Amino acid sequence: MISEEKVKIMTELARYEKEYGKRDFYINRYQKEDYVRLETIKVIISLTVAFLGTMLVLAVFQMDLVISLLRRERLTLILLGVLAAYLLLFFIYTHFAKKRAEREYQEVEVRIKVYDKRLEELLRFYEEKEKEDDSPTIISEENEDGEFVNI
Repeated sequence: MISEEKVKIMTELARYEKEYGKRDFYINRYQKEDYVRLETIKVIISLTVAFLGTMLVLAVFQMDLVISLLRRERLTLILLGVLAAYLLLFFIYTHFAKKRAEREYQEVEVRIKVYDKRLEELLRFYEEKEKEDDSPTIISEENEDGEFVNI
């Protein structure tokens, strides 16, 4: 017999696995500190590549300005300004990346705890079903010779 509560639990579990499951299980493989570091490293690499690419494009488009700064020997001041801008962006982005990764990990932990709780409830349904097993049992009877025979 199909239990309505069991179907509800199984539906919730399937919905969770479809919406969040793959990503949550991937994140949960890591310790919190490791996940935060991984996400921070991703942000640092992305920021560096994007910043260098932007600076390269700007330098190419403003090549006449770069050449005039080279002639006046003021390029080092500009490079120091660019480095300061990069460092400012670096610290801002890493700070917010760490906060976002920590918050995301905590949300994943909560969802997985709820998922585990629902799995335990489903397991209890199956254990109760095993206890209620209505299968026929073997009864021992005595035959004509006085020996017990399982029927």
